Amino acid sequence: MINPDDLTQEVKLFKNGNSYAFRVSKKDREFLDVDDQTKFEKVVSPDGQSITFKKVKTTRPNILETANELFDEHADLMKRLEDL
Repeated sequence: MINPDDLTQEVKLFKNGNSYAFRVSKKDREFLDVDDQTKFEKVVSPDGQSITFKKVKTTRPNILETANELFDEHADLMKRLEDL
């Protein structure tokens, strides 16, 4: 298990095409359990002194299937609610 205190370090901003980026080390990536498909939310502090990246929780890919199953399971209730 990686200790989060061991991940603290200074990093430099670098040019990446027309943008700038921070590098995420292999240890960081492993600790965060992320890959190149992981989405993040970027939050910039009001004073402009910090940027925080938070993993966006993934939704279940079968959410529509689950919703349909619930609808079918409770069809009588859904019909009554529809008629209100």
